[in-house]
Amino acid sequence: MRLAPLPRPRLAVWSAVGLFLLALGATVGLLLKSTHGDALGESEARVTRFVTGAQAGMNRTLLAFDVLLATTEELLELATSNRDHFDRARASELLRTAARQNLMLRYVALLDGQGRLLASSIPRGDPQAVELPPGFLAAAMAPTVPTLAMSAPQLSTASSERVLYVARPLRLGDGTQLLALAQVPVDALVPVLMQGLSMSDLEVTLERGRGEMLIGVAAQQSLVERTQAAGPPLGDAGGIAADSWGGSARLSGAPAMVSARPLLYPDLWITASLPRGAALAAWEEEARSMALVALLFGASVVLAGIFATLYLQRMHGARQVAARSKATLDQALSSMVSGFVLLDADHCLVQWNQRFEEMFPWLQGMLAVGLPFRRVLETTVHYNLPGMSAEDKRAWIEQRLQQQRSAQGTFEQRLPSGRYLQLTERATPEGGLVIVYHDVTDLRRAAAEIENLAFYDPLTGLPNRRLLLDRLGQACTAEMREGTLGAVLFIDLDHFKTLNDSMGHEVGDQLLQQVARRLEGCVRGSDMVARLGGDEFVVMLLGLPGDSDTAAEQVRRVGEKIVHLLAQPFHLGRQTHHGSCSMGATLFGEVLQTAAEVLKQADIAMYQVKAQRGNALCFFDPGMQVALNERARLASDLQAALPAGQFLLYLQPQCTRDGAIVGAEALLRWRHPVRGLVPPAQFIGVAEDSDLIVAIGHWVLRSACAILARWAQEPGLGGLSLSVNVSARQFRQADFVELVTQALQASGARAHRLELELTESLVLEDVQDSIAKMHQLRTKGVRFAVDDFGTGYSSLAYLTRLPLHRLKIDRSFVHHLGERHSDNVVVQTILGMARNLELEVVAEGVETEAQRDFLSDHGCDVYQGYLFGRPMPVDALEALLAPLGQ
Repeated sequence: MRLAPLPRPRLAVWSAVGLFLLALGATVGLLLKSTHGDALGESEARVTRFVTGAQAGMNRTLLAFDVLLATTEELLELATSNRDHFDRARASELLRTAARQNLMLRYVALLDGQGRLLASSIPRGDPQAVELPPGFLAAAMAPTVPTLAMSAPQLSTASSERVLYVARPLRLGDGTQLLALAQVPVDALVPVLMQGLSMSDLEVTLERGRGEMLIGVAAQQSLVERTQAAGPPLGDAGGIAADSWGGSARLSGAPAMVSARPLLYPDLWITASLPRGAALAAWEEEARSMALVALLFGASVVLAGIFATLYLQRMHGARQVAARSKATLDQALSSMVSGFVLLDADHCLVQWNQRFEEMFPWLQGMLAVGLPFRRVLETTVHYNLPGMSAEDKRAWIEQRLQQQRSAQGTFEQRLPSGRYLQLTERATPEGGLVIVYHDVTDLRRAAAEIENLAFYDPLTGLPNRRLLLDRLGQACTAEMREGTLGAVLFIDLDHFKTLNDSMGHEVGDQLLQQVARRLEGCVRGSDMVARLGGDEFVVMLLGLPGDSDTAAEQVRRVGEKIVHLLAQPFHLGRQTHHGSCSMGATLFGEVLQTAAEVLKQADIAMYQVKAQRGNALCFFDPGMQVALNERARLASDLQAALPAGQFLLYLQPQCTRDGAIVGAEALLRWRHPVRGLVPPAQFIGVAEDSDLIVAIGHWVLRSACAILARWAQEPGLGGLSLSVNVSARQFRQADFVELVTQALQASGARAHRLELELTESLVLEDVQDSIAKMHQLRTKGVRFAVDDFGTGYSSLAYLTRLPLHRLKIDRSFVHHLGERHSDNVVVQTILGMARNLELEVVAEGVETEAQRDFLSDHGCDVYQGYLFGRPMPVDALEALLAPLGQ
């Protein structure tokens, strides 16, 4: 709807704005004019004060020079001397004494009429020539009445500085005319001339009446080398009668206030010039600020006029907008998803919406404007609290009415249907009340679901790690406070990965769910069962006796019950699974511990069981932690061992029955800077638990190839083979074949002299991959042997599919040959099978001649053990074989 124009109010507003701007402009103009005059007057007074002070200072200085030169005649007793009997040495000494009285003088000298030096205060050895400006000698000696004369400035060749000369004529007793002369550095007169000047833009000069410039100091007290002043000569104008702003600066020539004062000595003037721009610089800055403030103020007035006009226009249509707003409000209330009720100051109904009636269907038909809200509550209470007594219902109504009187915020109410309403009550300015009913049932359900996802395992429904650590932390504090103990059982399912890989993750999930149900059935309601992830579960037992032995016995019984229960068959669909578990236990509550510390102790104890093939219970022992810390330190040292070159290879010879060395096995040793020589049994397991074993294995392989390449060049060593053990992690690397090939090519070693030893378990882990890699390397000449053969208890059918060259009988069978019949049979079987498959056999751990004889009688080819030689450094083995090559 278009609004009618408002010409009169608008005209009045803009007329007032115009008058205010005119008044503001006039005020600012008058103020600027007044401050302009004040700025010029203040600058003029400062210049006048300065030039008067500079005049007095320079007069005192020149008078001191004049007195010094005048007293020279008396000091040197010139009136009683003549030219022929003039003592120059004595005169020079006296002049030096006189020169010391005035520190501004470089030296004092006595010249004759031709300018020859008669005496000087200049020390002996210094240059004695006096360089006067042209014409100065004649001008200084010309006056009939002796007076002080000052030269034009010139550059001194002795000191490389600008100097002035002051002189006064004297006479000897015989009438010979002399000249007393003093040299004054220009820099020494500048401080006298400036007199502590604080006006940085002031130009100060010392000049003659003809305009000849003697000293000129420009802004920032910098000397100006000029010979003539910029303004008119002062002598022609008879001096400046009054200080004024009509002149030109004596140095820059800019319009300025010039103040000149004559000195005591004829034709010498001192002037001070302040450029008009410098005098008005502060005023101009102030003027700009005032103009900016006035402009901003004027703009504010204009904006105020604009806002006033807009305000009047808005007020013109406010009533029509209010009418439309009421219609819009009624429409919005009817479309709200929340229930709405408006009460007046007496808490009677004024307005409500359709959603409110839908939430409370029992109120339909009774709602009316002016109905007391108490009546609404009296009807509602019978539906909200159907089983409560009349007294409880009245108390509920009074409580609701009390809440309305305070109207402090939001609270929830549960309906008989199970839904939740969030009530928000706000007081109105008129003393009434607005109540909004919002259905938050879906929000409550979502919050509960989020909490369940955050604190519970979605697969088993058990508490997860987060909730367990929270409850365990609370239990640690509570058990210690109450004098009781608690326990944590850390459970890991044995061979769960094998089940997952062979039967699929769906079957594995079924097993985890059944394990969770069995664990819940083993504990009390006050205890807790949680799943940490994967196949790891934790049982937390609370309220155990304060005596640790008694508590440990109870924990042991519960743990053994769990071990037995989890050993019972699991029915997974159509299949039956027989499983077991490894369990670590620890007590808490005797000392204050964190939840993470308790859980770590149980975890360590569980891994102790794992190391012993599982299916048992083990309590935490502090020694386990010590061993774990030692293992961690060993792992840390291993990180630096390879870059530091701490690994080395030992070789154990492999011999025939008669002792001839046909090869050797490369055995890794670690020369630790502190621990000394560390055997592989102490660090190989640590290396295999990380990727370090891969890098170490590559180093061993490259080192072995380098040894074979060197042996190929030595007589008696070229026919030896070298066996290298390969770890499972190293063999499973995708680039294993490439790395072996690169090591052979880089070293130049003969491939058929390199033998790689693999364990049965490594080969059977992935038979197809093993066969493929072995065939690729076999085509290049590399030979393979199965290490520790007979300990894997696996099917021997794979032997016919693998490109093998040797079998190595494990030392555990060799050690008891002739003592245990079973070991004799196993060794005979291996030798017979190898002979039928045309494979060589190496027996490890041969320590006695009886063992050698038994093996030889049954067809063993090669022997390795202490009977033939211990592991030794490479150079030791080479030295042992050296005689054979000579």
